[in-house]
Amino acid sequence: MAEFIKSLAIAGATTLGAWLVTRWRESRRAAAAATPRRSVQTWEDEGGALAPQPDTTETSQVPRERLS
Repeated sequence: MAEFIKSLAIAGATTLGAWLVTRWRESRRAAAAATPRRSVQTWEDEGGALAPQPDTTETSQVPRERLS
């Protein structure tokens, strides 16, 4: 009978320990998900428009002639 009580106590302690670890991990995951992230400002926030380039900037390998 003493062995049964001892094994019952070990099973209960193991179950309690596993439950506590699971609760701790869930609370850590929820805390990590709840932290607000810093917003990233990029050119894509402007509808994809790039900053205006000066007229003299040549971006291709082949020079183009001006029409005006």
